[in-house]
Amino acid sequence: QPSLLSLVKFLINKIQRLPDEHCPCCQKLTLPTNPKQLESLYATAVDCKTEKDKNNRKMARLKRPVRTHCGCWYHNACLTKFMTEPPFGASCPKLGCARRVYHPDWPSDIKQLERQWANDQARQRELED
Repeated sequence: QPSLLSLVKFLINKIQRLPDEHCPCCQKLTLPTNPKQLESLYATAVDCKTEKDKNNRKMARLKRPVRTHCGCWYHNACLTKFMTEPPFGASCPKLGCARRVYHPDWPSDIKQLERQWANDQARQRELED
């Protein structure tokens, strides 16, 4: 039977604490303290009139908070780096968590992550030569 209690517990335990959450990788707050900066995290392409606005939108997207399956909040750029660079399959660096980090945007298969990283490295070496 559906219950509002579980929803309220989730909102209190996870969402209410979000402004005080720190990214486990860079140790910075996951949300900006300035409301204008928070607004820019979710600006749409329609909101961007100038080239400067478009660049700001791209930079802001990297700082968007992303929640993983372990329940920790990361910056999008930090999580991307954590998931796509060795060591693969690492546990969450947040103190007290230590669970393996999963997110639907990245494959959970460690071998696939390793292959992608190796291919990226080979591509970079080719470009450097």
